Amino acid sequence: MTGAAHTFTAAAVPAVERRCRETLAALLSRLSEAAGDTLEGAALGGALGRGEAPTTVDAAGAFVTDAPFELLVVLRTTPGRAASLAPHLARDLGATARPRHAAVRVGTAALSALALLPPTLESIECAAAGRVVSGPPDLLEPLSALVHAQPPPVEALRLLVLRGAALLAAERSLSRRGAGRAAVLAGQTAIRSVDLALGTVLLVSAGRFRPTDKARAAELGLLAAPADEGTLSDGFHVEMSRTRFRDLVERHRGAVTAASGVDLPETLAEVRTQAGRASDLFLEVLRLFEEQRLARKLPSWTEYLRALASRHGSSSGPGLFGARQGDELPGRRAARDWPVAERLAPALATLLDWDPGDLPIAPVLLDLPDDASREDLVARLSTLAAGGREK
Repeated sequence: MTGAAHTFTAAAVPAVERRCRETLAALLSRLSEAAGDTLEGAALGGALGRGEAPTTVDAAGAFVTDAPFELLVVLRTTPGRAASLAPHLARDLGATARPRHAAVRVGTAALSALALLPPTLESIECAAAGRVVSGPPDLLEPLSALVHAQPPPVEALRLLVLRGAALLAAERSLSRRGAGRAAVLAGQTAIRSVDLALGTVLLVSAGRFRPTDKARAAELGLLAAPADEGTLSDGFHVEMSRTRFRDLVERHRGAVTAASGVDLPETLAEVRTQAGRASDLFLEVLRLFEEQRLARKLPSWTEYLRALASRHGSSSGPGLFGARQGDELPGRRAARDWPVAERLAPALATLLDWDPGDLPIAPVLLDLPDDASREDLVARLSTLAAGGREK
């Protein structure tokens, strides 16, 4: 197995590393059976592929990592056939991962079209890690040009939605009476992931994205340097207060540092407080990033929805929000055709912010009844956000 000697986690706890190796071996064995003769090879991306996955403890006190196995599977078939096989392979590998208390994400690419992969966050990181775990050692050579690529802004939005949805679910679990150890651990994981995501999004907005969390921490440090050493000329951070900007940089750096050790559980009160602070900073970053991307001020989340509707040429119509007319807001049918990240981002913002004036847009965007409970809204958003790359 090419790349098997590399570590998976930043802390490199032997028991965790062993389980990662065993799980990866089982996944590759199942992949070989499922893909058959069409399999050219596979590469491991994500935090495990970079060797930066965090280590924590589970409810029983055992050392674990919650990072998913992100596999890019290269197939000897047509691009269309490779794409159609992705859900099938994901189901098969998921069934192998679950008994091992692991998660797996599968992306597929045709060997003939490997050099044409777009610069997504996943493909850039995978190319930079170069961690081939099945097939020829030069499997990823066609992706070499991606190592220094900059992802498009919509990639940053997709990351915000994915990480924000996990934070929202964690907040709900932490708010319940008698929230236990499992909720605390899930909350800590969600907070660390958001801290890393916010730094990543800032660098995308500034055109200074770098592969690996450590490299991004260093780049953020350059941005945060005094004016005669760094620069504040690009990116949405020019709209932040110096204090808030430094907080974002320090939180990212703290998450990178925490990954090098074992993230032990804190008290419920501490994690609730941290979750609230992470949520507050998340909402500010989402607003500023989207103001930059859409070139429009967004004083409310309803105005954010209105800006997206204008971007997609949507207009108001019957059944929008009861009898309201002329709001230039999309109905359920129009929103279904948007990219998943743009559909979910306003809903996520309203559920995290919980401003009564904006709340009516969440059930519309999530295609639920107007009187849907908050629990149902959170559950639907989490499912859609984790459902994979939009079409």
